[in-house]
Amino acid sequence: MRQSTLIILLLLLLGGQQYTFAQFNSGKLQATGLTCALCNKAIHQSLEQLSFVEKVEADIKSSSFTLTFRANNAVSPAKLKAAVEDAGFFVGELQLMGTWNQEPVERGASFVWNQQVFQFISSKTPALSKSFTCTVVGKGYLTEKSLKKIKADYSEYLKSDENIYQLLLNK
Repeated sequence: MRQSTLIILLLLLLGGQQYTFAQFNSGKLQATGLTCALCNKAIHQSLEQLSFVEKVEADIKSSSFTLTFRANNAVSPAKLKAAVEDAGFFVGELQLMGTWNQEPVERGASFVWNQQVFQFISSKTPALSKSFTCTVVGKGYLTEKSLKKIKADYSEYLKSDENIYQLLLNK
């Protein structure tokens, strides 16, 4: 019985191409639909309420928000998106910054980080122990125009599963 439990655990841990992933430490969120400073303030306050967000800095001119994440906390792109939408606005682009702690993965390979599944759709993956910036790809994380272009360029790697956060590595 003990041996079969160990085998099941190993299969769960090693099943598919799953990798552990370093933490995202910061991000940049571009919001759309803002018309005034009060709009900016509403998003700022909504983002500050997220448990994994340590600091929010707003740039009113560009309608963007620089985010600093708390160490050892799971960053949820879905919760960032929901915070902006709860304030009455939309995400135009979400970039996340972090450090990769594994060997580079194949294009399209999924990896698990803090019980969330991610996938790089770009041909380039982060190098071991290197900082990187990536853009979250998917409906609600980009403008329709940007998403359409990415779908054209990366269609073979895009999945329709909303439970997988797809990432495009920025250069």
